[in-house]
Amino acid sequence: MLGSVRSGIMALCLWCVPFVSAADTLPVLVETDMGNDIDDALALDLLYKAMDDGKIRILGIGNHKLTDTASDYIDILNTWYGYPDIPVGKSTTPIASADGVDYTAFVTQMKDDDGTHLFPRSKGPDRYEDSVTMYRRLLAVQPDSSVVFVSLGFATELAKLLDSEPDSYSAFAGRDLVARKVKFLSVMAGSYGEHKIAEFNVVKDIAAMRKVFEEWPTAIVQNPFEIGVSVLYPSSVIDGWCSAELNPVAEGYKVYSEMPYDRPAWDLLSVVYLTHPELFSESRPGTVSVDDSGFTCFDDGGTGSHTVLSADGEQCRLLREHIVRQALRVAAYRQNRR
Repeated sequence: MLGSVRSGIMALCLWCVPFVSAADTLPVLVETDMGNDIDDALALDLLYKAMDDGKIRILGIGNHKLTDTASDYIDILNTWYGYPDIPVGKSTTPIASADGVDYTAFVTQMKDDDGTHLFPRSKGPDRYEDSVTMYRRLLAVQPDSSVVFVSLGFATELAKLLDSEPDSYSAFAGRDLVARKVKFLSVMAGSYGEHKIAEFNVVKDIAAMRKVFEEWPTAIVQNPFEIGVSVLYPSSVIDGWCSAELNPVAEGYKVYSEMPYDRPAWDLLSVVYLTHPELFSESRPGTVSVDDSGFTCFDDGGTGSHTVLSADGEQCRLLREHIVRQALRVAAYRQNRR
């Protein structure tokens, strides 16, 4: 293990942001079902810290869960981590899901004794954009073949983006705009192996996920269910966060399930791949398809634009260690406020 959480946090007071040139900074768009599973929030923690390092630049974050609080929670995270200007998108056709506890509802309503919200926000509902419009606006001004899309939930908004019409931001229709501006799509979805399942992110909008795998015009890197189950996020990290400072991710983690519990790192791995692809094994190029029941199938024919990730026991150990190291770091904005 990496030592005690508390000592790890204290040691990281010496951490400083390394120099990274603008050319090395990866522009990223994030699509999430924030509030269904706590791994979306944990994944954003990793993204913010990669942004601290200058390795990525979050262009915008969209969500498609049917709730009034998911966008508010994302805005709270943007604000808490010191990036209040990151645009927040909200689906006009969100997907309902009753699975688990919606921690975003709990955290956004946390108040001090005087009735003040414990976690400040930077935006109001009138400043949340339609996700597809936001993606088109942000993509239009980026260099060609530069943007990485990260999909941590259902494919609803990505499918709508492909079908979007030219607008004031771009003369290109959606599929052509994606083909021109996107480098690749990193998606958490699907399942393979001996105990293959119809995975959650697929079955919640099968038609949309099928459309994305069939029509997305750039490379797709698929992070399937099985790796995340083998890489557990330790609750001891959350205990350490709570002892240091009131933290909206930690508060969400605590309410999502009975503590202590370790949670599979599903969404986190699609984020880790952006900066550390060497920690994974990659399939030969092939083609992923989605059947009517929500199962994914991979045709490993050596051609195609899809790659499926995997990780053996040693790689899973290294992935977990990397995630814990990043989690133990104090976010730059919070460190500067101490």
